[in-house]
Parts: sequence; structure tokens; C-alpha cells
Amino acid sequence: MRSEWILDSLVHSLICVDLDDRISYVNAATKSLINAPLIDLLGKNLADVLPLVSVINGKPLAEQLAVCRQNAKPLIVVFPAKCEVHYLASVSDVLDDKGVKIGYSLAIAMTDAPDELFGVSENGIDPLTKLMGRGEFERRLANLVSDAATSSRTHALLYIDIDQFKLINDTSGHVSGDNLIINIAQALQVELFIGDMLCRLGGDEFGVLLSNVDTFEARSVASRLVKAVKRMTFMWSGIAHRVSISIGVVLVDEYSLSREAVMSQADVAMYSAKEDGRGRVHVYDAQDKKLSRLHDDMDWVHRINKALAADEFCLVTERILPLVDESNRTTLYNELLVRMIYNGEVLSPGQFMPAAERFGLMPQIDRWVIKSFFSFLQRNPELNTRNVMYSINISGQSLCQESFLEFVYRYLRRSTVNPEIICFEITETVAITNFAAVTRFIHQVHELGGKFALDDFGTGMSSFGYLQELPVDFVKIDGLFVHDMDKNPVHKAMVRSINDISHVLGKRTIAEFVERQEIMDQLRALGVDYAQGHLHGKPQDLKDLVQIA
Repeated sequence: MRSEWILDSLVHSLICVDLDDRISYVNAATKSLINAPLIDLLGKNLADVLPLVSVINGKPLAEQLAVCRQNAKPLIVVFPAKCEVHYLASVSDVLDDKGVKIGYSLAIAMTDAPDELFGVSENGIDPLTKLMGRGEFERRLANLVSDAATSSRTHALLYIDIDQFKLINDTSGHVSGDNLIINIAQALQVELFIGDMLCRLGGDEFGVLLSNVDTFEARSVASRLVKAVKRMTFMWSGIAHRVSISIGVVLVDEYSLSREAVMSQADVAMYSAKEDGRGRVHVYDAQDKKLSRLHDDMDWVHRINKALAADEFCLVTERILPLVDESNRTTLYNELLVRMIYNGEVLSPGQFMPAAERFGLMPQIDRWVIKSFFSFLQRNPELNTRNVMYSINISGQSLCQESFLEFVYRYLRRSTVNPEIICFEITETVAITNFAAVTRFIHQVHELGGKFALDDFGTGMSSFGYLQELPVDFVKIDGLFVHDMDKNPVHKAMVRSINDISHVLGKRTIAEFVERQEIMDQLRALGVDYAQGHLHGKPQDLKDLVQIA
């Protein structure tokens, strides 16, 4: 009782979660963050009740607990709908009596010192590099924007990012990462002239402000900086690391609308430099169609992060029907498809998935799908039976993350959902590209009773050879061959071959893109096991499964 009284007397919020991010304790001060009875929060997922996101990368706080704990540094977070209020979030491990980690404790306190958010001292100096910090940089950039608007002078912003910094930081440790940042800061400073302003913006990012320059001069300075870093030799623990930077250049002129607009343009230009091969310079041009598309995609990144924080995604299901020996087949088989809600409109994957894939947000979306669907099944136990099957798509980005595979394994092992009714789908291209990781993951899921399907089969280069090695349970025949097989004899032959070889290997088949009865009849004649497509209806809301059951 005394310990609870002490914790409740704290002025900052204290929240404890288990390894599945479920809340196990909140103190009284948490009421200032969450407008709900504290007792109702217990057992709920942290992301569902506390949609805080990082001001650095926009990622939800709930997905960065382990990283924040490993870095041993507070994370700066905001509510997406109220970005002007900042909070410092500190994470610690919670251990049981035997010293085994069983969760995290999260201390959250409001702060009104913006410069301190980025590790900047009271005098505006970054303590690691001794450069000016982000606050002073933004103030001076705003002055340059105002000057350009009222004079004939032009200026430039150089937005710099260290290429593959995370790889060095993760493999050699954070001390090596800090030393790399210091060395690059020194190399950049040597190449600049008096009056040029170099700042550390946070993490592995720097900014340079150049006064009274044109585009040609700004590009020349940027190119000089790129070459200077490439000449560097960074040694750590006897290992030599090749280092490079990517730079986005934006001219500040009479058409520059605001400091925020210039920073956004610089960000887009820098990402374009990375996509061009890293170690490059890219100058922002409003007429550049590629940059325009990239800018649009980056806008989608903010929307996606906001949707993740606000739980503005939803699930729909598409029916997969048995064709052969129906009495011995799964009677209720559905594939789960994710949709995003934006401004009250339900968006199809084609509208937000390209940006999510481009900027590495697919693991966060995949996690949302798994958490949401498992929670749905736990609320509707009548759907958690043996005569059903639910397919969940997993992206290539997620499969490359060991932490994601551990997340899936933990959910299958600890939840009340029967693993035997869950089937994970991966595309043929992803499976072949990440063959070792995929095979290991499949074996782990099989140990728990889960299943796997190989999606879009038939479009790869070495399909049949890899099919023999991949221990998948289902093979989904690509709709490219299915949709017109009644009119195209080559496509029909492909469907027959894939179906026959899959059956020889002990795998069941699913034909995609079935939209006409003629196709359905031919698939049944060939002995294909299942059919999927709009012939028997378009995707339905997840809640409709309850009525069907």
C-alpha cells in the first residue's frame, strides 16, 4: 500500500506494460493524459489508449519501447492532434523476482523546453558536436525566408543525412555512432566558409544555411561536402567503415512560402538523393515530376503515421470458396485485407501502400493487422473454431525484421486464438528473395499449428524449383493466368501445371481473380482446391463474419 501511495503521489504519469504491450499498471497522474477511468485501462493495448508519436520519426510510442530502453535516452512524443504540447517519455525494464524481463515501465512528463527535446543545451549548443541545435537553425532559416521575400537575394538550405547510419550504430554500438557523428561534423565544418551555418538537427541529420548564393553555388558546396565525407576513414574496433552522406538542396527565394515549406522540400530532395544511390546531391525543383511524386508519398507517410496512432485502419474480408470435395474442405475461409480511413473515406491499398512500402512503414501496418484481428477473434470466440481459416498477408519488410517474427510467434503462442486457423500469406518474390528467413519463420509457425500460403505464384523466375523447398501449405495461382484461362490456352496450361505440381508436393491450391462462372467451372474440372475473386461478392466488413458464423 505504501508503494502505491508513493507512485500515486508522482506528478508525472507512470504506466507499466507487459511484453505484449498490454497495460498492467497506471498511476493517478496518468489521468491527465488519458480521459478515461484508470481501472478501464488495465489489460488494454498501449497504442489503443495512448496514441503518442515521436517528434523525430512520427512512429507510435508503443512500437519504440525496446529501442528507447536500449538507447537509454528519453523519447520526445506528442499527440498527433495536439503537436504543440511535447512530452518526455523514459522507458525502463520491469523484471520479475528471478531477474527475467516481463515488461516495461513508462514515465511520461510534459516539457516546455523545445531545444532540450533534441538533446540541445540551454545555450542552444548540441553537446555532442558542439554545433548549434535545431532551434537556432529554424530561427535563422525563418529569417532567410523573410529576407528572400522582401529583397532580391537568394539563399540555400542543405539538408544532410548520414547514409546507413543505423547499420553502423546497430552493429558497432551507440558509442561508435556518436563518434561517427562527431567526425562527420568536423569534416563538414572544415569545408564551409565563414558565414555558413552548420547545425545538428537531431539524430544523424545536419543542416547548412548558405546566405547570398544561387543554385549553382549551393550545389557546388553540397558536392564538396559529399566528397569530403567520402574521403573519410572511420575506424572502430579495428573495422573500417565506408561512410557517405546524402544531401537535399533547396533554394530560398521570393517564392519560398515558409520555413516549414522549405524544410519539407529539403526533406524530399534528400530522400531523392538516397533513392538515386546515396552519397549524392539532389536539388529541389518544383517542376520535377519524380520529386512531386516523392513529395506526395511523404505526405502519405504523415497520414499513415497519424492513422496508426489514431487507429484509423479497418479490416475487410474476401471469401475463398472450396471447389473440390467440399465436405472435407474448410467451410469458412477468408483473406483479411486492410483499408485506411482518411477524412471519413475508406481508402484502398493502392492509395497508401506504395508510400508505406517506400518508406518502411509496412511492419507497423502488419503489426496493426495482427493485433486488431486477434483482438477481434478473442471478442468473438464463436469464430475461433476448427472449421475456419483466416489468411493474413505479411510484407517483405516485416519478414526481414527479427523483432517482427518474434512478435508474431509470441502472439500465436500466448493468445487464446487457435493457431491452426491462421494462415500467413507471403508473395513468391518475397519468399525467394528472403529464402532462409522465410523458411525458418514457416517452420516456427508450423510448430504452433499455423499455416502458410505462397501468394501470386507463377510470376517468379524459378517458381517450381523453389516450390519444392518451401514448406508452404497453400499455393495461390496468380490471377494473371486465371482471369482469362477459358480463352487463353497457354494460361490454362499454366494453371493446370501449377495445380498438378502443387498436389504432387502435397500442397493445396487457390486460384485468384475468379470473376466469371466459366472460370469457376474450368477450375473445378482441373481439380483446383479453392477459388477467390469477386464472382461471389466483393470484400465485406470484418464484422459481417459474426453474422455468417
